[in-house]
Amino acid sequence: HPKLLCNTLWEFSSKPVSEGGVGSTLIQGKVISPVHEDGKLLGVKLEDGTLVKGDAVLFSCGPWTANIMTGVKYHSVVIPTDRTLSQCVFFSGCGDPEVYVRPDNTAYCCGFPDPAVKVTELPGGEEVRPEAVQRIVDAVKTASGETGGALTAEPTLTSSCYLPTTPDNLPIMGVLPEECGGGAGCFIATGHGCWGILMGPGSGESMATLMATGESRYID
Repeated sequence: HPKLLCNTLWEFSSKPVSEGGVGSTLIQGKVISPVHEDGKLLGVKLEDGTLVKGDAVLFSCGPWTANIMTGVKYHSVVIPTDRTLSQCVFFSGCGDPEVYVRPDNTAYCCGFPDPAVKVTELPGGEEVRPEAVQRIVDAVKTASGETGGALTAEPTLTSSCYLPTTPDNLPIMGVLPEECGGGAGCFIATGHGCWGILMGPGSGESMATLMATGESRYID
């Protein structure tokens, strides 16, 4: 469950150092560019002109991270279940829907991806097409046995999102040089495709090590 994962990570990160956390704070805004002085990173400039100071900046914004990125749009639904299901299922047939069961008596269902495109929709403003949603609902109903099946309830949430993809389908992770819009103290981590949740914690540790020490045994 990605939200539960993120909430748990943030709960620890935002906890004061005196309580065993790291004392992180959340600042919401649109970053325009990194700011350097005499070759040293000062921080990042926000759209409203604010300078957020920092020793390092990590660009990790999915398909919006870099101009070489593309995005594969997936629609999805969250379907309530009458019990906590125990196994995720990737169907072969019925349109090949994917079902990810969750501990809160729901199942996240997706499938039928769009072709990879340069993403022009803004984060949080992705269009949710009703016909794409209905196609998923119909597919999982059929796959789970129609009437009385585990996935026949009406969805409580419908959404769409983009999987961040790269030309070679490999993540882009490491130092972000000046010629690519970065410079001293700038780093990038993106392009994990459908493996973002699985690879996220390991990627985070890898990048944190690189940013803090200048090297990482996890990144070649």
